[in-house]
Amino acid sequence: MNRQQLEHKAKAKRELELRQQIYPLNYFEPMEHQQPFHTSVKKVKGIFGGNRSGKTLNGASYVVKKLKTQPNFQARASTWADMAIPIQQTVVHKLLPKDGSATYRFSEKDGFYRNLITFDNGSVLRFKTYEQKAKTYQGADLDLEWDDEEPPEDIVKEQKARLIDRNGELIRTMTPLNGITYTYDEMIENEIGDEEVEYWYWATADNTYIDQGAAERILGGYAEREREARSEGHFLNLTTGNSYYAFSDDNIIDSFDYMKNRPLEISCDFNVDLMCWNIGQEKQGKDYVFDFVEVVNEANTDYLCQVLKNQYPQHQGGWYFYGDISGNKRDPAASRTNWAIIREHFPGASIDYQNIRNIKDRVDSFNGRIKNSTGIYWYVTKNCKRLIKDLRQVTWEHLLNKGKAGMMTHASDGESYKLFWKYPLTGKIRSKQW
Repeated sequence: MNRQQLEHKAKAKRELELRQQIYPLNYFEPMEHQQPFHTSVKKVKGIFGGNRSGKTLNGASYVVKKLKTQPNFQARASTWADMAIPIQQTVVHKLLPKDGSATYRFSEKDGFYRNLITFDNGSVLRFKTYEQKAKTYQGADLDLEWDDEEPPEDIVKEQKARLIDRNGELIRTMTPLNGITYTYDEMIENEIGDEEVEYWYWATADNTYIDQGAAERILGGYAEREREARSEGHFLNLTTGNSYYAFSDDNIIDSFDYMKNRPLEISCDFNVDLMCWNIGQEKQGKDYVFDFVEVVNEANTDYLCQVLKNQYPQHQGGWYFYGDISGNKRDPAASRTNWAIIREHFPGASIDYQNIRNIKDRVDSFNGRIKNSTGIYWYVTKNCKRLIKDLRQVTWEHLLNKGKAGMMTHASDGESYKLFWKYPLTGKIRSKQW
């Protein structure tokens, strides 16, 4: 190939790259199994997909194409607040034409200015989050509502009312992580026989644009039922029955050789009915719980700290404390917060806590350590009877209604805070689908 031909080829390549940047949607091609979603004329459509199955990208491409090609098309896109900018809005931004036909201001930090995109053909896309509550969804007449991940049911009821005047569409792109919900009844069972309902299951393994080895490694960290929901998009009873279903006698051991020169890991729960702190250590990538301290009918962090020091007076390996954000509340028996009391007793300790939005997130992390596709990574000794009882008996009803739980849940709650911090079951599975 001579110089002139090489220059021509390079020029053509630059021209193609420029066109792809300006008109990205023109170069997006759904995979074969994804195409029926784009061609369906049904009014109520659902993509129930595994993680990284392409559901958000395809939902965004469907919406942006409607906005570009249909004048005065009015649409709204919604999801949870922590997913709005980094996922939904970022994907939409990548697909927007960059030729001036869409007016908006976008930043990776703040998303779309005023949560609004306008097109020169009169079409408009607005963004909301489910945390804004159902009442804020009132008032608009829309052609399309797009929910990325499952919203609260009362929001969907308001969305349906907004679509009546324009005979609009309601689409949901989601991984069903909340068990058998109203979405299952409405779309899979289709209890009212709505002829406008259509849905598809998309598996993570079907997406040829992602690293399937990475996907298998990341999804393999979940316990069996969570793994199926996250990889296949199936609706499963994840939030009914026994919460820690992965637990079995295989996780119970007779004893553990405490290591004086390795960190002691204390998983804390702060509660009046029962304060129970589990004591454990990590060894060769596995977690062991072998002791505990507790106090009944009293919230007394100062007392538990003293008991803990008395139980391990010669410990030299350091202390790691795990819990949730409730430790920032003041201990009823003292003027200081729980974490402040712990810091006073253990001045060199590592203290890790966070605000957990979803109970299921920490339960998933715990189940994933109890047993996942590669084996067992969490053990408890026989003497930790309260924790073992929790793992055998705590149900989702106990977790969601603590009034019915009595003294149960507190020992397992503390351990789930620790495991959610150490093993949050998150990872990046990159996709190159365009």
